[in-house]
Amino acid sequence: MSSFDKTRIEQIVTESKADQWPYPKIFNALKDAGVHSYETDVASHSIVYYGHTESYTEPTPANFARLKPSQAFDKPALKLAIERNQTKQTDFAGFLDEIARAGVNRYQVDMNARTVTYLGRSGEEYVEKVPQF
Repeated sequence: MSSFDKTRIEQIVTESKADQWPYPKIFNALKDAGVHSYETDVASHSIVYYGHTESYTEPTPANFARLKPSQAFDKPALKLAIERNQTKQTDFAGFLDEIARAGVNRYQVDMNARTVTYLGRSGEEYVEKVPQF
């Protein structure tokens, strides 16, 4: 695996949003830039990328309004939000809004396992595998 490249991570974040990359492409590019894992706080849009010993926090968009995740974890609504995002029916901000309404507080991405684990307020979780690109 490559060493953690903060400059490349910043480029990937910018380019992937501007060009609407599919998630598996973003995932692979981040992994190639030395990201081992990352975590997103849904309410605040805080995204922290972790390497072996380093981290990088993506700046929160200026126009992002803080979200209030639902108390109830709604797995069918979460799966629908994931599907809608994968088929480009929502952008990332819309995706965060939908998963917050489905009761997701945060999600963790494990680059080695190729998984995204969505976590609810009371310990509920749903794990999705990231397909190869």
